[in-house]
Amino acid sequence: MVQLGEHFRTADGRNRSDWERLQRQFAQKRVEQERREKHEDRLDDQMAALAAEVVMATELQLEQFAAKLDTYDQATVVALMENQERLDAVQARISLMLDQAYVHDDGRRLFKTEDGTQVFDEFGEELSADEIDFDLIGPDRPTWEAYSAERALENDLVAERTEILDFQEQIDAAREQVAEGEISEADLEALDAELLDIMPTAVRANVPGMEMPDVAPELPASFSKSATPPQTSSVGVTAPTPVPTH
Repeated sequence: MVQLGEHFRTADGRNRSDWERLQRQFAQKRVEQERREKHEDRLDDQMAALAAEVVMATELQLEQFAAKLDTYDQATVVALMENQERLDAVQARISLMLDQAYVHDDGRRLFKTEDGTQVFDEFGEELSADEIDFDLIGPDRPTWEAYSAERALENDLVAERTEILDFQEQIDAAREQVAEGEISEADLEALDAELLDIMPTAVRANVPGMEMPDVAPELPASFSKSATPPQTSSVGVTAPTPVPTH
């Protein structure tokens, strides 16, 4: 009987210990759950506050921006046409120079510099006097300076065309984004600013109100000192008064 009593006391103590441990675990889980719920509540409050601060673009603002994109589209088309015209012209001049150039034995067209000290082929590779007698290229042939200048202009126009086409893609992307109708005022303003920032000069020159002003030539200091005060023209542009001749 004594042993049986000891057994129950031991079992009861062990059960009580297990029960207390379970109680502590339960209490800890409850605290963690409450902490998570409070954290989620704070996140919900923050998201709600942010949502309240976001002002969606109005239908009028979207229409005005779409109209602006139409203007950019038109300017882009004009810029591409002008670019193509200039590119056609420079390529025609290059073709004529190649026809008039001295032809080497291996078929390459050669151009001599204006001072007659260097010779280059049509691809920009320099030839030595051992490869070609410089005197064979007469003064009636196109010079290397003239030919290379046209080639450089051609490269610039090709780069400009790529820039214009890239901008056209950005316009299309902006149009698709606005067409969805779900855009905030801040995002719309950022999109507008981005397009203005990346707009090529060739396109900007064809957007009404964005044309680059003509740069007036600088006048000699003597002219500025002797000239009378400038007069303002009827369109508000300051024009210098002609200096009378003696």
